[in-house]
Amino acid sequence: MSWKFDAPTGTYRNFTLSRDLRRQAIADTQFMSFLRAEPGYGKQKGESVTITRILSLPLATRVGETERLPSGRPAIETKQVSVSQWGFKIPMTEFEQNLGYYNIMNPFQAALRDQMSLTMDKMGADAMKLTPVKYTPTATGGTFSTTGAPTVVSDRNLGVQDLRRIHDRLHGDLKTPTYRNGKYVGILSTRAARGLKNDPEYKDWIAPTSSEPLMSGRLKDIEGFALFETNNFDSLLNLVGTSTTTGEAVFFGADAAGLVRIMDPEIRAGQPEELGTFREVGWVGTIEAFLTWERPSLARAIHVTSL
Repeated sequence: MSWKFDAPTGTYRNFTLSRDLRRQAIADTQFMSFLRAEPGYGKQKGESVTITRILSLPLATRVGETERLPSGRPAIETKQVSVSQWGFKIPMTEFEQNLGYYNIMNPFQAALRDQMSLTMDKMGADAMKLTPVKYTPTATGGTFSTTGAPTVVSDRNLGVQDLRRIHDRLHGDLKTPTYRNGKYVGILSTRAARGLKNDPEYKDWIAPTSSEPLMSGRLKDIEGFALFETNNFDSLLNLVGTSTTTGEAVFFGADAAGLVRIMDPEIRAGQPEELGTFREVGWVGTIEAFLTWERPSLARAIHVTSL
């Protein structure tokens, strides 16, 4: 008898089931760790919160001995942000739970946690990308737009020269406070990060301060930015607009965006139905991300994008 030719197919030939359940890998998530929930807002506080913003005063002037001090009041603006409900569920039956080799509830809950993280990451990214200040790398330098939309098609990827322009815009024109430790934050798609890592200036920048091999792929803090790479292309596109060269990225300072939160997303098991034969497991949360400053002159985030 020959196993190859004579053994019947089916359970006679293939009768061992692996004890491991494999799950698909998920993308990195970055944005939620940089968003702060609004204090004082929560359950039984209504469906929205009003955010108050006090603008800066103009410079003072010299005052003569007999003159009265000039007076004025800073402009005050408000913005209303509404909370949203999010959720997803997986139906299952008692029949499949009783007959299945695996306890299917555990991998279902893990898949829901992954989905929850990816969904919240996109929510935070979408809020950041509402900034009216856009930047597009071009062969002649780079183009800023303050209309909320890019004006040109990018024909090259992000480079160190772009970080200089973005830093000077945040620090100089917009007077954006740094996020932490005197640095702004940049979150970059894989393609945008690759543009930086392939830039000869990036190598020259980190050479005096690092002995790690460049092939490690780790982004170093340069030009006043703490840089983070993400491969969640639902949050940041790896190829943005009609460009064939440029990946999406967001650079921001302190209080660029925030959260209104009633209830953090959480995993829940539904009540059994039909005498326990039908069951559900899912997640639900009441939360929303928002852009704090939507006026171009006050923006605290710059979105790298392209037509």
